[in-house]
Amino acid sequence: MQSSGIHFLEPFFETARTDPARPAVVDNGLVVGYGTLAAWVSEVAAAVAPRTERPQPPVGVVVHHSARDVAALMGVLAAGRAYVPLEAGHPEARLKTVLTRLGVREAVATADTGWQPAVARVIRPRWTTAPAAPPAAAALPDRGVRPEDPAYVLFTSGSTGEPKGVVVPHRALAAVVPPLRTLYGIGPDATVLHFHGAGGDTSLEEILPALTGGATLVVDDAAREGFAQVAEEQEVTVAVLPTGFWHSLAGDLLRQGAGLPPSLRTVVIGGEAVRADMLERWRRLGTDGVRLLNTYGSTETALVTHAVQLAGPGAPELPETGGDLPIGLPLPHVGQRVEGTGEATGDGTGELYVSGPGLALGYHGAPEATAARFTEDGGRRWYRTGDLVSVAPGGALVFRGRSDHQVKIRGHRVDLVEVEGLVGSCAGVLEVAAARVDRAEHSTLAAFFVPLTGHDPGEVAAGVRARLEATAAPQLVPSLLVPVAELARTHTGKVDRNATRDRYLATTIGAGR
Repeated sequence: MQSSGIHFLEPFFETARTDPARPAVVDNGLVVGYGTLAAWVSEVAAAVAPRTERPQPPVGVVVHHSARDVAALMGVLAAGRAYVPLEAGHPEARLKTVLTRLGVREAVATADTGWQPAVARVIRPRWTTAPAAPPAAAALPDRGVRPEDPAYVLFTSGSTGEPKGVVVPHRALAAVVPPLRTLYGIGPDATVLHFHGAGGDTSLEEILPALTGGATLVVDDAAREGFAQVAEEQEVTVAVLPTGFWHSLAGDLLRQGAGLPPSLRTVVIGGEAVRADMLERWRRLGTDGVRLLNTYGSTETALVTHAVQLAGPGAPELPETGGDLPIGLPLPHVGQRVEGTGEATGDGTGELYVSGPGLALGYHGAPEATAARFTEDGGRRWYRTGDLVSVAPGGALVFRGRSDHQVKIRGHRVDLVEVEGLVGSCAGVLEVAAARVDRAEHSTLAAFFVPLTGHDPGEVAAGVRARLEATAAPQLVPSLLVPVAELARTHTGKVDRNATRDRYLATTIGAGR
């Protein structure tokens, strides 16, 4: 990668120069052309241009899910800086912790209302919507960005009770965006739904392939409640959806006797295991003309590392895997190895390690946690995913569970130990066990707690929910808070999360959502 802060964004700027009126983002009816969006990106890039110090602290971006978010993220990247998303709906205490831990001194405001970060400098772009001339090539000079310079920092759940800041470099995005653009079939004739909020990395899976491919990105607040209608009205061709949402969508469309819009040609899912019964429902919708791609990846490995086509034109025959659907083969830039297969486990299951230019630099300010997950072997750097997989005939991987206490809940990686620490620190809680509960069409998070003697279980549950909703990330707040007499334990006396879940699942006292 050459020393240029806009390396993987150059195709976007080329489209802005040659076809500035082409729609770049349709934001709830507002059409922003490539020329205008490039002007916004350039304004942000100039405002956050790096100083002489290294390493540069990340730039905060207050995200509200809009075209402005897109411009702000791309502007920071174009300047060769790193961004950290600040979701206005998250608890203010958590946002302050993020700002303090990363030493954020400046932030880009993307809206005139709502929460604003307490930093030394708040950048307020003009966001001029009048037609704009495309920026000259000299508007974004070489910032001297190096491949290893950070591009973004995202916080994930951690077993210590503290979220871990994953630092992903510019080289990772330069490596992953082109193959995703090819895999998803994104070009100038594509319309990509911007379904995911900019607080997570999946949003980049939509934004960067679309806007470096000359496509149109659609932001529509109604998409979660009325996906099919929005997709039809906006003539969406490519949609990246959480697996849990896709499960619900397939069931809802079947019950309604409805189909998919004729424009849709590729649906990408990921974040949770795909259920075979839901794939069968999907096929019953008459989706033969729509490619269904199942993808796999971790925050630490930049967006997507593995993919497989499950249905649609040209779909391969799926291997026999005992009922579990594959998560795919590695993308061209990804190396893999599976440790613990064969005689070591007896069932061919092992832990997946991933290598390649998409790997994160590590965890911010946490060298021990970084060393535990990122290792050097055979002259290559590897990330230990913690995911157990087996290798199906043909080489595709099949997910078999976790080697630690992390689970996926609606696309979010959640550490059950962290959830237990949060609930256990609340008033009136003696001990707690957290577990994932698989519903008919999606998974949810449950916490089973033993109240202290003399405390009303319902009041304790209400207090736990109120505190967590005020202080914790939304994905760490259990949908089910269930008071129980005791927790199930193994023969060695350890808490058995799954047995506790199975014993008390019918009890839903305190369930709030």
